[in-house]
Amino acid sequence: MGIPSYFSFIVKNHGNIVRKINRLNKNVDNFYLDSNSIVYDCLRAIEKEYDGGDDVFEKMLIEAVCNKIDEYIEIIKPTNRVYIAFDGVAPVAKLEQQRNRRYKSYLLTFLKNKFEKQDDTWDKTAITPGTKFMDKLAKYTKHYYNKKEKAYNIQTFIVSTSDEPGEGEHKLFGYIRDNRKSHSNEVSMIYGLDADLIMLALNHLPISRQIYLYRETPEFIKSLNQELEPNEAYFLDIPKLAQIIRQDMNMSGTISKNQESNRLYDYIFLCFFLGNDFMPHFPSVNIRSGGIHMMLAAYKNLFGKTNKNLTNGKTIYWTNVKKLVEHFADTEHANLTNEYDLRNRWEKRFYSNKTVDDKMKRLDNIPTKDRTVEKFIDPSRDGWEHRYYKTLFNIDINSYWRKKICMNYLEGLEWTMKYYTTECCSWSWCYKYNYPPLWKDLVKYIPSWDTTMVEKNNSQPILPEIQLAYVLPRTSLKLLPTAFYDKLMSERKDNYPVDCKIHWSFCKYFWESHAELPLIDISDLEQIFSNSIK
Repeated sequence: MGIPSYFSFIVKNHGNIVRKINRLNKNVDNFYLDSNSIVYDCLRAIEKEYDGGDDVFEKMLIEAVCNKIDEYIEIIKPTNRVYIAFDGVAPVAKLEQQRNRRYKSYLLTFLKNKFEKQDDTWDKTAITPGTKFMDKLAKYTKHYYNKKEKAYNIQTFIVSTSDEPGEGEHKLFGYIRDNRKSHSNEVSMIYGLDADLIMLALNHLPISRQIYLYRETPEFIKSLNQELEPNEAYFLDIPKLAQIIRQDMNMSGTISKNQESNRLYDYIFLCFFLGNDFMPHFPSVNIRSGGIHMMLAAYKNLFGKTNKNLTNGKTIYWTNVKKLVEHFADTEHANLTNEYDLRNRWEKRFYSNKTVDDKMKRLDNIPTKDRTVEKFIDPSRDGWEHRYYKTLFNIDINSYWRKKICMNYLEGLEWTMKYYTTECCSWSWCYKYNYPPLWKDLVKYIPSWDTTMVEKNNSQPILPEIQLAYVLPRTSLKLLPTAFYDKLMSERKDNYPVDCKIHWSFCKYFWESHAELPLIDISDLEQIFSNSIK
């Protein structure tokens, strides 16, 4: 997931780093697969074959996943190790995003059925840790690759399934960090091209200098770059991208070894402000309307000719972050006004309403057509800041709430940095709102000294059953153990509404919107689950 449209930005602005796999001209030592996306890809390929029989279909899907992994291994031809990672339970910071995504998927399916009766489909929310399907996938995959090194001409197979905590990509890069010495001179290919993987790969270049990303190229690639061919195998040259970023950010000419790393850490940190799986983007700085260019221009103006940084990958230099945020606080109103001008133009686009596909496309673009809340906020009228918090946070802003929101956001910057660079410092932390504070408020709470916002704590990953109970909509809750499901339906049914309000202010597409859902207390879920197994 990651930063919305970041991969599109990379392809459009740095097309020369996207190259055909046969032009790598290097032997690949390690092949690391962030494999959940493979499950979804295989599902899309065979979903029309579903006839209502879950067991037969799931067997077919699992076999397709292993066949697809085999196909990729044959293309990459690694010589040392293959690490296949599936998502385990995620940090709480990710759960709200997962919950939102599943509710919106349920609503889209419901609406599509309203437009035109659809065939029964397999419940893809089963691709979540803790389900019987994921248990089947884990057992089959482990058995399939057990002691098969010789057959694949490699030294080591590692398979981490959904019963091991952690997101797939973070398991992979955690392994790289834990095995620094062996990666220093090895070539590693990572399967996947989402924003998270690009950022993680950039971050780990000081440890593993030859990291590349690989993925089959989908149809939409043609709309980004006419020279790229759909269904062709491409890789993303991460060392080349890093070189471009360093040259762009460092305006002093020469660059020290430390700065080579720190400029990359700063780039990753800047991108946090554009939104990711854990933090929302700022409406006034949007990647689709030049957000990265705005961030980089401000950074270069402030720090490009100095040896100053926002972070060294471990510590955030809050004094320097404050200078950056001051810039965006000063330009916030002008930037937001420009964003409104752009969204006004988007609003005038016409979308047909004839076919089911037309209707679904129209629905997907509804955030640019129905802008009632945005127009109520209206930065051209006095008091817009108060209206921003009233409509998007449902609060009358005061000093208490302003500090609470801003401190939570600053915690998020540090939590996310540590999650990308070292480890998950807290499994229980999360950002509690759908939108960020205003820049002009945030700057008031940034310390002028080095400090830690989120201390490492002893919080542990939640159980898979708890994650399921948190993220699943009511229509999928039967994926839970029966006794747990029965207790939730009798005691906490209101946590699982059959409909909900959707907020899409400052989003471009429906899938970026936010579902307004009841707050769920994880400790309460844990207590109910404990009672259900007594």
